[in-house]
Amino acid sequence: MLEVYRLATVVELDYGHNWYRIANALARRLDPIAPVQAAGVIAALSPMMDWDRNMMLAIRAYEDGEASGALFGNVRKANAIMAGADPLEILGGKKVRNFFAAIANPESEEAVCIDRHAFDIAMGRVTNDKTRGALSRKGVYEEFQDAYRRAAKVLTKETGVHHTPSEVQAVTWVAWRRLKGE
Repeated sequence: MLEVYRLATVVELDYGHNWYRIANALARRLDPIAPVQAAGVIAALSPMMDWDRNMMLAIRAYEDGEASGALFGNVRKANAIMAGADPLEILGGKKVRNFFAAIANPESEEAVCIDRHAFDIAMGRVTNDKTRGALSRKGVYEEFQDAYRRAAKVLTKETGVHHTPSEVQAVTWVAWRRLKGE
């Protein structure tokens, strides 16, 4: 993943380093009183959704007072969170829960969202859903998170500038998508 990080353009570095801060700012704008709830709504609506649509659905949920436009179960979760439920009691899956945690606290050293791109970056190649299924085995998701944490420490040491694991994940995610032609 350090190789992919080092291939990032200046724009990708800036965008990736600020990605979760931008998402956090959206959550704060949606719900200035309870931005953690808004981060939960964003995360609840995220599965099977590109980021632009995810943002639009979260904004619309707050404008309309209820979520819509996503998978039924995700809409139900978003509505429960908007009604005051604790996001961590509602959100399922390590990926979604870590996505939420990174949005809620962009400075976290713990939260690392491992999606298909983050998995492939860590593997150093494009894989398939069968290979990515390894993430469901006990301890494997956490091993990938630890790889991003180690990369963040290496980059911090090399540059003298603090890097969070989620920043490394976001920078590499942006660069990887360009490198793959997405």
